[in-house]
Amino acid sequence: MPKRHWESDVGVDLDLFKPETEGNMIPITVNRRSGNSFICIFIGCLVAGLQAGFPLQATPPSGYTLVWSDEFNDSSLDTTHWTYDHLGGYRSGYNTTNSVSVANGYLTITTYTENGVHYTGYVDTRFKYTPKYGYIEASIRTVNTPGNWSAFWMWVETMGATLDPHNDGVEADIMEHRSVNSSGTDISALVDSALHWDGYSTNAKSASNGLRGAGLNSGFHTYAVEWTPTYQKFYIDGTYLYTLNNDTQTDPPTVTGTASTVTGPVSQRSLFLLLTTEIQSGWGGTIPAAGYGSLLTSVTKMDVDYVRVYQNPPATPTAPVDVRVSPSSGNWKLSWDLTENAPYYNVKRATTSGGPYTTIATTGIAATGANYVDTTAVAGTTYYYVVSALNGTVEGPNSLEVCTVPTGSGVAHAGTGALRAVYTAAGLYKRVSQTVNVTSTTTYEAGIWAKGSGRCRLLVYGGTTLLGSTFIDPSPSWEYYSISVNSGTNSQLIFRLDDNSVNVGVVSYDDAFLGVSGGNNLLANPDFESGNTGWVMTNAGTVWSIVNTTVDPGNERSGWQSAKLVMSGTTRYARIESVAPVSSNTTYEYGVWARGGGRSSLRIYGYPGGSQLNSTVLLSPTSSGWTYFSTSFNTGSYTQVKVRLDDQSSTAATMYLDDCFLGISGGENVLANPDFEDGVLGWDSTYGYGQWSIGQW
Repeated sequence: MPKRHWESDVGVDLDLFKPETEGNMIPITVNRRSGNSFICIFIGCLVAGLQAGFPLQATPPSGYTLVWSDEFNDSSLDTTHWTYDHLGGYRSGYNTTNSVSVANGYLTITTYTENGVHYTGYVDTRFKYTPKYGYIEASIRTVNTPGNWSAFWMWVETMGATLDPHNDGVEADIMEHRSVNSSGTDISALVDSALHWDGYSTNAKSASNGLRGAGLNSGFHTYAVEWTPTYQKFYIDGTYLYTLNNDTQTDPPTVTGTASTVTGPVSQRSLFLLLTTEIQSGWGGTIPAAGYGSLLTSVTKMDVDYVRVYQNPPATPTAPVDVRVSPSSGNWKLSWDLTENAPYYNVKRATTSGGPYTTIATTGIAATGANYVDTTAVAGTTYYYVVSALNGTVEGPNSLEVCTVPTGSGVAHAGTGALRAVYTAAGLYKRVSQTVNVTSTTTYEAGIWAKGSGRCRLLVYGGTTLLGSTFIDPSPSWEYYSISVNSGTNSQLIFRLDDNSVNVGVVSYDDAFLGVSGGNNLLANPDFESGNTGWVMTNAGTVWSIVNTTVDPGNERSGWQSAKLVMSGTTRYARIESVAPVSSNTTYEYGVWARGGGRSSLRIYGYPGGSQLNSTVLLSPTSSGWTYFSTSFNTGSYTQVKVRLDDQSSTAATMYLDDCFLGISGGENVLANPDFEDGVLGWDSTYGYGQWSIGQW
């Protein structure tokens, strides 16, 4: 708990604490060394004077429970809560990590100018936390100057996608503060709150109650919205301002509100939280010709004491989906998709399928690559993981189980064997099948796990009669697909998978099942651990094959995806690149695992617009195994760098790259999506010229 201490020269020691509990009181400890009456007068004057400068806290409406907060009591931004977003050029300035600091119990965004370039900060809970409904509040002190504005707001990327704002989501501005308006009139004592929907071009619409408040140009103030399915109520310093009632029309028009109410589409979709300062002449006045001063001298700041989310009652989050596990430097890394209303997750582990599971960690969504890395795994042990989501004290159900084996590559769902289909988009109806004995007039379940891209058809025959079928069009994560059939008069059933893909793709299939639901599996070798034993492959063609990840690990070093570079023999410097935050004047390592042929290179540049920071490292791997190539460099004055992987081959060849690393040697990987498990997320292929692709090979 950050503490401020004053010792007066008249004999009074005062200890003031940053409030951490609800209410508007500032706890003060007084050690009296003088008369009582003086102390009473002194404290009364001091408290009156501090109310404008020290954070005050409003109380949420009755019935609400705290489910998430950041009190900013650390020494740096908590990247399991927040993302540095829109780094680089944005509007008329540059967003940089250097503008964002956490100290003395506050998050501060400083707007400053260096060498004629304006810098500021932009952080949000995108990819980390997306609440749906609740009482959402922040305590903020703003000092804006012309040409910029600060805001506490909510948003989602799908806003404006289909002109159905209830389901697309909206921009909900809880507070926007400017020092002047577009005419240069001083409005620094007031703030805006508003709702925007249908994007930002010709379809854009909005609802607002205009500028509100008083005295908001100094000291801390609380800004809040109570968001329910039917309304949003706005508050400043715990005082109710107005209500925005939900307009149930599919795409409501812009409506001018009254002093106490306005209508608009209340989002029925979860939104993420943002704390931002943006630079641009116009709405917030004109950027000063001399800029905003240096990082050390600028007075243009947004200080945030806390951000808190309350719900009534706390929502029960759903089970996390797309849970993935893959090896990483002798450990196991786990990733999963963000679950709404879930700031935290329980990671659970067992050594037998189905548990019992032991919770090994409670974690947020990590800053990079994996959400959690299990560093306590014992080599040679097979583990089974599930993940559950937490919203305050409310825990949701477990995810589907994922399994990892010491030598697996992620191609197999469990063990080391899997059935692989390589689709050419011809829909050749090539197939694999197996016949089993069954009991007549009995209901059976037929199913299989699948992941990848491409479509097949699962069919069950009784003799030549089709009893049931379903199309399997899987996602990048393992999912189970099944049908139920009745055997009728048949004493045998045929389990069959047909190529039915109209797209090029690769899919892994594993752990097939045919039997009474919850009963014994009647299939022989359902997990393909014994090669093609039990399976009829005579009509498999070139589509179907059974792989063993110990012998044939594929072209992914870990997980199920990697980057592929196809080189023509003419060096074009075709590249993919990623921007990442770093600390200035620090030595970093940049490396990547590669296999295949040809030649590529590692390059690092200061960002934005900086020179190359390393000596180019050439990668010339072999097809016999994965090789790690790396370089070290000093960041100099930069707080961001751009890393590149370039084609630099004079011969035609194909190379696969995986598990990139950027960080202090032995430390955290600061790259987003270094293992390509999330596709192109974090990687820019603008200059890839069609030679680079990310997928399963």
